[in-house]
Amino acid sequence: MFLNKKQKLAVNCISGPCLVLAGAGSGKTKIIIEKIIYLINHGFYKTKNIFALTFTNKAAKEIKKRISKILGYKKTKKIFISTFHSFGMNIIKKEIKYFSFNKNFILINEYDQISFFKKITKKYKYFNKIIIKKLILKISYWKNNFLFPHNLKKKYKNNIDKNFITLYKKYLLYTKKNNYLDFNDLICLPLLLFKKYPKLKLKWRSKIKYLLIDEYQDTNFIQYKLIKFLKNINSSFTLVGDHNQCIYSWRGANFKNIILLKKDYPNIKIIKMERNYRSIGRILNIANILISNNKNIYIKKLFSKLHYGEKINICIGNNEIHEAEIIIKKILFHYNFFNKNYKNYAVLYRNKYQIKEFIKQLNIKKIPYEIINKKNFIIKKEIKYLLYYLKLLINNDDDISFLKIINKPNRNIGLSTLQKIFFFQKKKKYSFFNCIRNKNIYKYFNKKKILIFKKFIVLIKTLKNLIKKKPENILKKLIKKIKYKKWIIKKNNNINKINIIFKNISLFKKIFKKKILGNKKKKPMSLKDIIEYFILNFDNIYNNNKKKKNKIQLMTLHSSKGLEFSYVYIIGIEEGILPNKKNDIEEERRLMYVGITRAKNNLTLSFCKKRLFLGKYINTYPSRFLLELPKKDIIWKKKKEYKLKNINKLNIKKIKNIIKLYKKKKK
Repeated sequence: MFLNKKQKLAVNCISGPCLVLAGAGSGKTKIIIEKIIYLINHGFYKTKNIFALTFTNKAAKEIKKRISKILGYKKTKKIFISTFHSFGMNIIKKEIKYFSFNKNFILINEYDQISFFKKITKKYKYFNKIIIKKLILKISYWKNNFLFPHNLKKKYKNNIDKNFITLYKKYLLYTKKNNYLDFNDLICLPLLLFKKYPKLKLKWRSKIKYLLIDEYQDTNFIQYKLIKFLKNINSSFTLVGDHNQCIYSWRGANFKNIILLKKDYPNIKIIKMERNYRSIGRILNIANILISNNKNIYIKKLFSKLHYGEKINICIGNNEIHEAEIIIKKILFHYNFFNKNYKNYAVLYRNKYQIKEFIKQLNIKKIPYEIINKKNFIIKKEIKYLLYYLKLLINNDDDISFLKIINKPNRNIGLSTLQKIFFFQKKKKYSFFNCIRNKNIYKYFNKKKILIFKKFIVLIKTLKNLIKKKPENILKKLIKKIKYKKWIIKKNNNINKINIIFKNISLFKKIFKKKILGNKKKKPMSLKDIIEYFILNFDNIYNNNKKKKNKIQLMTLHSSKGLEFSYVYIIGIEEGILPNKKNDIEEERRLMYVGITRAKNNLTLSFCKKRLFLGKYINTYPSRFLLELPKKDIIWKKKKEYKLKNINKLNIKKIKNIIKLYKKKKK
């Protein structure tokens, strides 16, 4: 495989710590793959001592696939290539005897957390789903920063924060009691383990001879702490990332982790990969000039050996309807004139509400489109319920799963029935499933309800017996026994929706059977391992045979990261939208930079003069980011309307940066 000078330098840097600042389209995945092959082929390390961590299962699978083509499957399977969370899970399973929970722990996700908090926040009048989601994010933030209730009491004084801390404490007690772990625990617990038992830290250090991390800029506080535990000042490792593409602070990504490296590893070698293999020169030039307005610790300028290309158009819509008309008209003209595929066109936006008019007009014109929202496969209701059944088979004390499925499909178990079970549970301190198995509870119910409970218990027992005999038939038997498909048809009137649900179930069954039976290359998985696989690999469950459809791609700027398209349209570039008024301005600029660098051949930007807000049209103004772009590379439509003096109606604080910028340019 051909490598340029900087890529070769990155691959050959095997002694000591190395940070590769790989710009957009510079081939960062290629570096990780080539470096692993180089380390093995030159005999520097054994395959079992090389660990590569990524942030998505899709990336991990791609790295494995490409290495396997060169090294072969046998060698590749010995290399540990996974996400941070799967790596944490691996440590927990290997060192389970050191933890207070047992090996049958259940991994829970955000939707399980919402169920728990809904139940215990009823006494707080102001609590709703939005507040609960904020609470879950807050708990995630606290865990990711290694903060626990006893650390927080002095820090927060208002009632809402005090209530959040109280609920955090209850949540920790609840998860401990029920043998539950959440995603944050998968990193937090190994870190606590290494702190408590230094011998284990040394054991894992000796095991991981060489560490590679992809998308390093997305690491959070505890992920960086984990790296520090595993790799001391003189260790050899490679971190690959781009500080200009750090756009996930809301998910815990800590931009400071790049700054900390120089302090914690003074001898770190920094290699900048600036050659872009994706975009034309003009697109890269405007991306470089835009990002230069951020306070950059490492100045990096992308360049291309491709042609410079045509100017970037900035389109101005009278409102969001007109904006959609302009962009769709441009796409249609280009599509018909140059006979291109629809899949080469992407419309990117900051917020989901911005595409409402686009969808309307695309439907009217019968133009095929696809909304890419990277939705978790397992959050689809039809899959969620089946997973909850499987979870209950493994752990009968799993109250979350019990409550989710006891009336799915409908068994005529309403609130009054559940309240009686709750009452009995508080008295006896049993799990819900064990409550309905206890004959003493029958005095609270009539014969019909008792029969329903008995049928449910028999169902769980029957399926549990199948685990030892024919585990591959569990899903098939479950779907048949509960008449799942009939229930879905009854619930949905839309035939297309029913077909999509059945396709999802079919895909779920197919993957389940494949994993539980195994093959020549992979060992059969246990039911518990399969559930964990579905929860941890949510971003990698798709139909491999499915060809990319010939449709216009619609997606948020966040979802576009890592992708590329020949023709890109970024819409709604207005003050308050991009940049979002609530977010850090530098991160918003990085988000715009990510959007620009998705484009290969052509880029179009747009904004509106007015936008509908709470039933009324309000005046909107072009984003400061548009005004930061080099004049020689862009064409403004109706430019006269948008001289700087016309934007003075904007809030002074919002426009301060723009005025400073223009004054500098005039000088």
